[in-house]
Amino acid sequence: MAAALAIALALAAQAAPPSPAVSEALRAALAVPGARLAVEGCSAALPRGCTEVGAEALRPVVATGQAPVRLRGVAAGRACEATGWARVRVFAPALLASRAIAEGERLEGAAVPGEAEVSAGRRLLSELPAGATAARPIAAGSPLEAAQVRVGPRPGESVTVRLAVGEVVVEQEARALPCARGRGCALLPSGRRVEGVLDGTRILVELP
Repeated sequence: MAAALAIALALAAQAAPPSPAVSEALRAALAVPGARLAVEGCSAALPRGCTEVGAEALRPVVATGQAPVRLRGVAAGRACEATGWARVRVFAPALLASRAIAEGERLEGAAVPGEAEVSAGRRLLSELPAGATAARPIAAGSPLEAAQVRVGPRPGESVTVRLAVGEVVVEQEARALPCARGRGCALLPSGRRVEGVLDGTRILVELP
């Protein structure tokens, strides 16, 4: 941790204002739909006497942090180049909590469109899944993240299971069980565990 901090501080100390070519290359590499990017500095520096003619991002930009770049230049008719790091900040459309939201509360009507900074490993939501509820308390003004949202009934809650066996369809009340994200699991009155597709507050199950 200390070593990583030292490297980050060293990079920040060496960073110079980015050239227009560096900023353009990084914006072209931005891989977050609808996002905007700010470039705050770049540590790459061409050798003395080398005139910059272009730049390229060395990987897609998906979050705030350090982005590798390569500068291309020419000196006395010969090509020259340098690689380094650019400090970037990424902002994307996101839903923001319009008020404090309690765990288990429905999110519909409790969020407004806005913008938030994208950190590595953080998946912001710009749209709410149908029937979404808060998986944990959310502070007012906070951006909504996928990890904060629960879709479907909570374990132990009553849920309607729609069983389809060929052309025969039967609905039963059951108890919701923990399940993979995007799926619905329930315990039928018979004691049988079933898993299917979430459809709002129902679980659709096709049996062989």
